[in-house]
Amino acid sequence: MDLEGMRRALSSIRLVVFPLPGDTPYLVERLREAVVNAGLLAFVRAEGYAFMHTELVGIYGLPHLRLAATEDRISLWVRDGHKLGLGPELPGLSVEQLYEDIVEGARAAASVIERYRDEKGIGALIQVP
Repeated sequence: MDLEGMRRALSSIRLVVFPLPGDTPYLVERLREAVVNAGLLAFVRAEGYAFMHTELVGIYGLPHLRLAATEDRISLWVRDGHKLGLGPELPGLSVEQLYEDIVEGARAAASVIERYRDEKGIGALIQVP
């Protein structure tokens, strides 16, 4: 896949789930664990988490996976997907590796949401390449 295709794919990632009342903290923790187990680190943010290899990814404005939790929904998306390949390349983290790791993290989160959706019979939007 060429660079523009990878940018489009990252920018298309959207996961939204509507947890049952009281399930949000539990589901956020399951999602955090899944993305971390897929190889990204979790950095606490006011709205939830930023998932990336190192804080430098965020500082340099490179693409990374974000999670936001509100009272009635949990959302995951890629921040700055359109900037893939535009910032500095970090040692040991090529454009292709950054892309693949974000997609793997999103897929891991999607599998958690799919299991929860099927178990609880709730609504969810899952869009992952």
